[in-house]
Amino acid sequence: MRSVSRVVWAMASSCLLFLLGCKQSLPTAPSGLTTGVVIFEHANYLGQSAHVTMDIDDLKDTTDGPCVRSDGIGADTRTYLDWENCISSIRLAPGWRVTVYRDDDFKGQSLEVTADVANLQLSQGSCDHGGFNDCISSIRLQRP
Repeated sequence: MRSVSRVVWAMASSCLLFLLGCKQSLPTAPSGLTTGVVIFEHANYLGQSAHVTMDIDDLKDTTDGPCVRSDGIGADTRTYLDWENCISSIRLAPGWRVTVYRDDDFKGQSLEVTADVANLQLSQGSCDHGGFNDCISSIRLQRP
C-alpha cells in the first residue's frame, strides 16, 4: 500500500511541475545568509520569505509566493500565488547589493538597496502603501 501511495505522490508531483510550466519556485530563506538577498512578505523580516540569487525580470513568474493574483473573468478566472507587489522587507548577504523596480523588466521607479531594509514603507518611493512597500515587480542583483 505504501508503494502505491509513493507512486501516486510522484505522479501528482510531476503533473504539478508540468502545470506550473516555466514559473520558477524561490527557495525559503537560509539560516546563514552568504549569497544573494532574502525577500520578506512583511516588514521586520516577518511572514513568508524567499532566497533570491539571480535577477528576476518579472515577479509574476515566481511560484509559491504569499500574494494571490487572479486574472480572467467568471469561470475563466485563474488564480496565482507569486511575489509581485508583495515585498515589505529585504535582507542582504554581506557585500551584495540589489536594485528593486516598480515595473517588470527592470523599468520604472527604482530603489538601490545596500543594507538590510526592515520596512520598505519607510524607504524613498511613491508607492500606494508608502515608500517601496508592496510595489516591487523586478529585482536586479549585484554580486560583490
